[in-house]
Amino acid sequence: MMMRTLRKMTSSLWKAGGCIVFACLLVGCKSSTAITSSNAAIMKSNEAFFTAVLDRSFHFDTFSARLHLDFNGMQQEFSSRVQLKMIRDDRLQLSIQPFLGVEVVRVELSNDSIKIIDRMNKRFLAENYQRLKSEMAVDFNFQNLQALLTNQLFVPGENRIASNHFRRFRITNNSNQAEFQFRDIHESSFTFTADGDEKLLSTKIEFEQQMLSWQYSQFQAIDDQIFPMKMTARLSSADQTQGTVTLAFSTPERNHPISMDFTVPAGYNRVTLEQMLHSIGK
Repeated sequence: MMMRTLRKMTSSLWKAGGCIVFACLLVGCKSSTAITSSNAAIMKSNEAFFTAVLDRSFHFDTFSARLHLDFNGMQQEFSSRVQLKMIRDDRLQLSIQPFLGVEVVRVELSNDSIKIIDRMNKRFLAENYQRLKSEMAVDFNFQNLQALLTNQLFVPGENRIASNHFRRFRITNNSNQAEFQFRDIHESSFTFTADGDEKLLSTKIEFEQQMLSWQYSQFQAIDDQIFPMKMTARLSSADQTQGTVTLAFSTPERNHPISMDFTVPAGYNRVTLEQMLHSIGK
């Protein structure tokens, strides 16, 4: 039941222009240097390489960034500017601005809730994850989403990952790339691919007849860390692409003070998630 609902919700999100789930991302600081792949060979043991990928992952306390979102669905295309703000392990906020910087939708995701303001239709949503999670058939939480959006490994359903999680993954490598695979309690498959430079290149989530592929590219040096300035998310079902979202970043800032506001204007009507998605889709 949980998986059927997830499939239905995911399909609705793609039809809504891809700006609620797959518009979430962020990166580091203003000065950056392009990084090219060296096709370096993996010279470490599986356990040592797993730990190295964790150590090389992107670290932050806060993020803010402007990005350009392009969505291509089976019957719909959509482009927008997006302003992202994130506080690690707390919440992230997206301002969707398709018309010359004018916000039409604001989305806030936290550890326990989702909130949306639809300014064009004067509606808002405030819903706890518990109901949604009880209807979904994949073990996934806010920290997992945070890791997906910041180019990191994660353990489905758990808040942290450490080197002692090594034995819970099935690891294979072909000299210059390695795959870390994990199955959650619902038998959904999570596959992470890293290169010989210990950079995470992709995350793939397979559930029932669907697959979400999240690709990372255009890596740059940000301060003393590496981060991909382009991400491509693709949802497919029965080998047919349902939709693709491309995210390109600019003016990112890492560990700068940020503030988040989610004041609902007077006169806005509260709606359900299904009503909100239908409204945004129009």
